[in-house]
Amino acid sequence: MSPAIGATLNRVDGRFKVRGESRYSAEVPVTNLTHAVLVNAKIANGRITDIDTSEAERAEGVLAVLTHRNLGRVATVPRLLPSLAGLAAPGQTFFPLQDENVHYAGQPIAIVVADTIERADHAGTLIRVAYEPAPATTLLDQGRDRAYVPERIFGGLLPGQASRGDVEKALAEADVRVEASYRFAPNHHNPIEPGASTAIWEDADRLTIYDSTQGPSAAQFTVAELLGLPPISIRVVSHAVGGSFGSKAMVWHHPALAALAARHVGRPVRLVLTREQMFTSCGHREEQEQRITIGARADGRITALRHHKISLTSPFDDWAEPSLQSASVAYTSPNYEGVYHLVRGNTITPTFMRAPGEASGMFALECAMDELAERIGVDPLELRMRNYSETDPESGHPWSS
Repeated sequence: MSPAIGATLNRVDGRFKVRGESRYSAEVPVTNLTHAVLVNAKIANGRITDIDTSEAERAEGVLAVLTHRNLGRVATVPRLLPSLAGLAAPGQTFFPLQDENVHYAGQPIAIVVADTIERADHAGTLIRVAYEPAPATTLLDQGRDRAYVPERIFGGLLPGQASRGDVEKALAEADVRVEASYRFAPNHHNPIEPGASTAIWEDADRLTIYDSTQGPSAAQFTVAELLGLPPISIRVVSHAVGGSFGSKAMVWHHPALAALAARHVGRPVRLVLTREQMFTSCGHREEQEQRITIGARADGRITALRHHKISLTSPFDDWAEPSLQSASVAYTSPNYEGVYHLVRGNTITPTFMRAPGEASGMFALECAMDELAERIGVDPLELRMRNYSETDPESGHPWSS
């Protein structure tokens, strides 16, 4: 037996954290540092017809005001891939400040760079923006009639629908049938440390970014693709991360925006998201509704399970958290149908959340199981044991543990 099992071990980073000595991405000392502040769109859909930055540019300490008119163009937008792939992992296949179009409220439309964070923040309030609004979809019910079944979800890793057996026939023949619907409000990450990036160009094609990220390699590959540089030219450092809960698993726009701003002003730039921007800048758990229909024999043994989910995604990506996968194999059911329905809305692309999508799917299924137990007058635990599966219903293989 390993001597570590059951022993009290000191955390490697514990001493530094309790002594206040840990370096976070917004605390790394940098010579000649400047500060960037994002200015966000106030509409959810439409276009910018005019943006007046003249007063902000004249404000004390301001080095630059960047908009879609003068910010450098990205080389490409990487394909949406979960960061677990070890490659580029953008949070969405859209990069802001490339044109005048607004796709969601909170989308960055300008960057102010100044010698202090206070001066940058003040100058951001001096920018005057005129919009041409367009109808927006910000709630699931507003776009329910436009729902579609995607071919794949979750960065392309999972199919949009799956089935086995004949659900319709089994439901029609079931002794007992339970139908239930569960609504989930959007959930947002808010760790103690917000997203933060400090970008330093050492020459024209060598960049160091101190970034608050769970995946330095994913940030390296993502920024490299956005800037059109080989990954070896970019060094990403993350000394400590002050919480994530999924918000720092994918790579959002602020590391590359900090790099573009630093290249423009010729000095290191630090960009820290505000608490308000954390609600619009690094994904969220999508608004969703799950509908479950269970068909069972009189003794409670499940003969059919239908599990449909409808949720709000962005205009760019077919993202849904994987709510159906675990629920589809939790209990023995020879007949199953699971379908994801998506509604394109004016929102940033959703992302990983703690707990993962398996939690929301199992919550819905277990609630429906309790409904079934009550309907047939069986103890809820006994119902679950009657439907316990020794093998994976999909493959027939025994569970490994």
